[in-house]
Amino acid sequence: MTRAQALAIINAKLAALDDEHVMTVAEIVESMEAADELPRELTAHERALIEQAKEDFKAGRSYSLDEARGLTDQILAKRGVTPSRT
Repeated sequence: MTRAQALAIINAKLAALDDEHVMTVAEIVESMEAADELPRELTAHERALIEQAKEDFKAGRSYSLDEARGLTDQILAKRGVTPSRT
């Protein structure tokens, strides 16, 4: 289906919808726009941490998945928790 075909279908059906269904369609479209936005603005500290993380990755200061799991398992073991892997 092309964009033009999809719009034609939507336009043809909108006129026949009752008020409740029109409101539902409007809510769906609004939720699509909201999905592209952050739930809130990042703080200066959060932005700085993101930049720091990017630099860490560039410099190779990161853990492999196995290393991260190992560290997490150690922390959990100290707390008496057995990690679950699904």
